Amino acid sequence: MARRRSWTIVFVPDDEAGTRQIRLGPGALRLLVSLIAVFVVILGFGVATYWRVARVALETAAVREENRQLQAQVETVWELERLMADILETDYKLRTQLGIEFPEDWPGYNYQLEPETAGGPGDGSGNVSLPDRPGGEAAEREERTILFVMPVTQGWPTAEFRESEGAAGSAHTGIDFAARTGTPIRAAADGQIVFAGMDERYGYLVEIRHTSRLATRYGHCQRLVVRQDELVKKGDIIAYVGSTGRVTTGPHLHFEVLRNGRAVNPRDYLPSF
Repeated sequence: MARRRSWTIVFVPDDEAGTRQIRLGPGALRLLVSLIAVFVVILGFGVATYWRVARVALETAAVREENRQLQAQVETVWELERLMADILETDYKLRTQLGIEFPEDWPGYNYQLEPETAGGPGDGSGNVSLPDRPGGEAAEREERTILFVMPVTQGWPTAEFRESEGAAGSAHTGIDFAARTGTPIRAAADGQIVFAGMDERYGYLVEIRHTSRLATRYGHCQRLVVRQDELVKKGDIIAYVGSTGRVTTGPHLHFEVLRNGRAVNPRDYLPSF
């Protein structure tokens, strides 16, 4: 019967004194080889995992940088939109005071305006007369002096305004703008905060009164940054997008326009989108 081969590992110091030997039998040798193989496999898996994680980290950093650049571009567009609104307001008042006609392609036709205080430019009665878009329906004259801006610039409409269609139809009193949680919400126009707090239906809610007849609401906010009776300017951040309240399917802004306490279509007051 053949003798089983064994292996001896010899450890020799530099001075060749105190030499040590370790004898490995066939079973111990197989165990050592198995452990080395397992170590190599684990090491290879660890290296592969490290490179995958490193690649994801690099891609994440690139995406963050791209988002930062996009955010900067969005802020630039926002400032340009505010500047455009201010220019249109000035142009509107100058044309009204000087009696200059409005061209058919005047950009202000994309906006719907609200009443100005008595004594403003117009027909002498405090009512301002903005020309009707050619071919469109005439809006009430006293609703045409405040240019609205978009309440969110990083969202998109997911539900439109809808009036009730009888007993079977359900109404939607505003426009829903889907956006990421924490997206800034801005005041659509100058005004005074008449409500800022928790509402059972709309969660954290802000209501701004712009004139004696016109108000806007901003619902389902994550958190508010304004208080009741505070005065705000058009474009000021008043809250952040969330999904609070009883009627919500995810993070979004519910934006309402109230005229004489009645909900009307916000698209009649916002820039075209």
